[in-house]
Amino acid sequence: MELTPRLQAIADQIPRGGKLADIGTDHGYLPAWLLLSGRIEHAVATDLRKMPLEHAQETAQRFGVADQISFRLCDGLTAVTSEEVDTVVIAGMGGETISSILKAAPWTREGKQLVLQPMTGFAELRKWLQENRYVIHGEQIVREGKRLYSIWTVTGGEMPPLSSAELWAGRQGGGPLRRDYLTLMRGKAEKALCGQRAARTPDQAVVAELEDVLSGLSKMERELDTMVTVGEVFAFLQEIAPFELQESFDNAGFLVGRETARVSKILVALDITEPVIHEAAEQEAQLIVAHHPVIFGGAKSITDQTVTGQILLDLVENHIAAICAHTNLDAVEGGVNDALALRLGLADIGLLKQSGIDGQSRPYGIGRVGRVPEQSLYDFALGVKRLLGANGLRIVDGGKPVRRVAVGGGACAEMMGEALACGCDTFVTSDVKYHSFLEAKALGMNLIDAGHFPTEDVVCPVLQSWLTKQFPQISTSISKRHFEVFSYL
Repeated sequence: MELTPRLQAIADQIPRGGKLADIGTDHGYLPAWLLLSGRIEHAVATDLRKMPLEHAQETAQRFGVADQISFRLCDGLTAVTSEEVDTVVIAGMGGETISSILKAAPWTREGKQLVLQPMTGFAELRKWLQENRYVIHGEQIVREGKRLYSIWTVTGGEMPPLSSAELWAGRQGGGPLRRDYLTLMRGKAEKALCGQRAARTPDQAVVAELEDVLSGLSKMERELDTMVTVGEVFAFLQEIAPFELQESFDNAGFLVGRETARVSKILVALDITEPVIHEAAEQEAQLIVAHHPVIFGGAKSITDQTVTGQILLDLVENHIAAICAHTNLDAVEGGVNDALALRLGLADIGLLKQSGIDGQSRPYGIGRVGRVPEQSLYDFALGVKRLLGANGLRIVDGGKPVRRVAVGGGACAEMMGEALACGCDTFVTSDVKYHSFLEAKALGMNLIDAGHFPTEDVVCPVLQSWLTKQFPQISTSISKRHFEVFSYL
């Protein structure tokens, strides 16, 4: 079974293992294909008209998936409940119709993914979504025959205000067809403006709005010509966290992709995992900036038979580049350890151990020290757990109140001696081995293992802030699918 380019692009946005509602299912090709490919477990297919629903049932029977689809003759989502589905597709309808369907089903804002493909009324639908607490995370442009279709991935949430041009054409993105789509939107706006100006009594407010739309669309087209490359992002990161500062065992740097590839969206994550890559692909991000290197111990082959090989294949096949700033980002000012110290409320922050001075005369080194108001270890540890969002802590009580604290994002327990030499009574780090806990107890040092992910994920908002400030024309977001991999009983 082969889908049309439009339906295939929609199918590619559906998360694996989910339950689908296909609204206005027509011939039922989408749910049938998703079930045949093992992408979903069950589907609800609805249509307002009896004949299209019967055609969908015939499709399901022909491909042997009729028992996995519930067919319902109804208006939009009126016969669908929140518990039945986690992904809703509404495609091939006008924007006004789509908004009316969603208005009647406010539960679609609560933990659901929507895939919308309006045929008309793009600006009106985007405005309605913005005003009714929905977020458009990505827009993909696909060509089918002579037509261009815009496919949106949407969830509940607060969306930043859209300009008049963005209401018409969305934010930058959409892949290689973005320019063609902007040209199409500009043609529609110009036609509408000509119609207004030719009217006997033009609506001057509408004329002014359309002129603003056209100005914004022209700016978007110009920005495509000045789009940032992967190499430019790497050069910027080299300035603030020089890669030559990385430890000898490390493999930080520009690890996957083409230096000349253009970037309109960046996804920031602590690690590059398959869920993170899928998230980036859904957002149409061309670059992932991560902390931990996606290639670390060396790769003798790149196949789908290893975890690393599969991840590298996923990156290449989705045309996603990877830049990883690891121990260099641990050491530099403003990096992992400063972010950790600031998150925990340390004052008078200084280096735990200076490793050297970079080419711009800036001291660098792993770990930070600072002071906090005197408090019990129990109270301080509760704050660490809350502030880092840790699933749990491992603690050694050194028998002292907490006043002077050392922090080391990631595995830094071997720096306990430096922490003691700096007069610290408490050390927050991760991946602590048994003998280090024994040593801390013997030395009278409060030692808190807060987990590798919580002590380093604090740098992701920093990276996002740096990249957004340097490249305001790029959409930079933090992964929402990467989190602590283990829990505590």
